[in-house]
Amino acid sequence: MSIRGKTGWMAIVTAAALILAAPVLAGETDDAWSDRGGMRVQIDNDLFAGGATDRDYTGGMAVTISGSQARDGLLSLDPALAQIDRLFISPDSIGDVHYARQAGLIAFTPTDIAASQPLHDDRPYASLLFVSNGRVSVDADGRNAWSSNLTVGMLGLALSGRLHSEVHELFGSDPVNGYDNQISAGGEPTARYTLARHHLWIANPAATLDVKTTLQGSVGYLTETSAAISMRVGRFETPWWSFAPELTDYIGPPVPVAQRSGNRLEMYFFTGARVKARAYNAFLQGQFRDSVVEYSASEVEPIVVQAWAGFVSQIFEQTQVSYTLNYQTAEVRDGKAAHDTFWGSVQLSHSF
Repeated sequence: MSIRGKTGWMAIVTAAALILAAPVLAGETDDAWSDRGGMRVQIDNDLFAGGATDRDYTGGMAVTISGSQARDGLLSLDPALAQIDRLFISPDSIGDVHYARQAGLIAFTPTDIAASQPLHDDRPYASLLFVSNGRVSVDADGRNAWSSNLTVGMLGLALSGRLHSEVHELFGSDPVNGYDNQISAGGEPTARYTLARHHLWIANPAATLDVKTTLQGSVGYLTETSAAISMRVGRFETPWWSFAPELTDYIGPPVPVAQRSGNRLEMYFFTGARVKARAYNAFLQGQFRDSVVEYSASEVEPIVVQAWAGFVSQIFEQTQVSYTLNYQTAEVRDGKAAHDTFWGSVQLSHSF
């Protein structure tokens, strides 16, 4: 168990948090915040789903900050996001806009991670190191909202393989030897724009049940449309638009961390389902660069179904923890990768 292995993930989490939170650390006061926010740390892993596998979407991590500092901070993508949003969203109907910014890393592997040679009958290695800005624009009626995000990143960096190997070394797992064969090995820039429309279908006055529907579309390294329904049941004091598991495409989206509106501590269960019509997936099909292992459009499933269930619990006055079990149908038509997948997600959120 090496010190280097212990510090690899800690270093990237710490660096992402410092970059995103730089304006706050520099001494900005609450008076500078037109939208007070918070911070969220998310870790995904297929082992969190209770299995002993290390394949498909094997894991990821992300750090998200929210509030006006997410909009205005160093290297923010929000100005570009705002320009794109104006093409689709009329400002006349919007009541409030909330902001978030995220940095993270996600990784995919085939079943046999010990093999160093290309595995043409299984899922290719793939990884994405990314930054993203998100907006939630709530209609004046309070029952409808737009959410959008713009992501830029790098596919195929060697850093992904090194970090994955260090985590395995830390926990005494098998070494990961095939990242030289990953999609866009050596690095290739990529981007994605996502826009979703949410409708609060059911919301009881006691704030113990809400149900919403979501239509979403995206263009970029994942190009698809989808329809989803999600529900939460229990005790909650945060607005319905602030919790959006239906927007998860592997890692969770940059959704703002909302303030509680009352004094009750939140504790609730949630569940939902989503159907996607997918036209393109760079993690399987590659991008402009040739990749050693990649799939053609005819070899990729055009319809993908997702489902999820989990819980949220308040552990301190301003801090919450959540767990989500995610399920997804096969993304590939044939071969060893043609199977359904599960992964778990743990999030720790703190509001300022």
